Amino acid sequence: MTEARVKLIVDDIVEAVRDVLRKHKVTFPEYRAGFFHLLETAKSGEMGLLIDMLFNQTVCDIEMQSREGTRFCVEGPYFLEGAPEVKDAIKLRGDYEPLLIRGQITSTDGSPLNDAVVDVWFADPDGFYSGFEDDFPIEYCRGKVRTDADGHYSVQASVPGEYPITRERHGPTGQLVEMLGRQGWRPAHVHFKANKDGFRSLTTQAYFEGGNYLDNDPVEAVFDDLTHATTQEDGTRVLDVNFTLDPA
Repeated sequence: MTEARVKLIVDDIVEAVRDVLRKHKVTFPEYRAGFFHLLETAKSGEMGLLIDMLFNQTVCDIEMQSREGTRFCVEGPYFLEGAPEVKDAIKLRGDYEPLLIRGQITSTDGSPLNDAVVDVWFADPDGFYSGFEDDFPIEYCRGKVRTDADGHYSVQASVPGEYPITRERHGPTGQLVEMLGRQGWRPAHVHFKANKDGFRSLTTQAYFEGGNYLDNDPVEAVFDDLTHATTQEDGTRVLDVNFTLDPA
């Protein structure tokens, strides 16, 4: 991003905030309350969570104005570089329900994309993400898989848990969610980030048809085309998710 574009965007953000302050005649005590809430959010390490909850999907919607492929969706604050590459199965923990995740990756012209790399990550059955808890290292509940010659990928995983963005799990961010009167639970979902040389990187999510909180997600990131019915094969729940990547 150039310095000129930084100045353009920051100047507009500042003026938009000033307009809101003027419109609502915000008092000094109200301003300071918001100021200290942001300081507490930063101190708690939740700034990424707060910003993503409020603005990430808006940027994803803008991204889709120049894409024809699969819907771009919230990455969230729990993506980590360096997840292990796996062949058949992601390392799991807890009393989990097995889930086979599979699909095909194609270009917008329908051509299968071989050797594409897909980051897959999801919460454990209790709604926690690996790499963010002392006893939950990064090699669990996340991994990279590659597509075969026909663009297919497949990996054994587990059904993710729902989790709250409330004071039950979080501090200042949860407090704000409750003050706004929002339902605070995220529906169960699986995250994906697909990459292939010559194509635009795709970040998206997959939700489960019939799951809880689909109609009132606090992040506003649930869409019909990202919500999937699952099937049963040999006693295992199966989630089929195909992706279409846009050429770079």
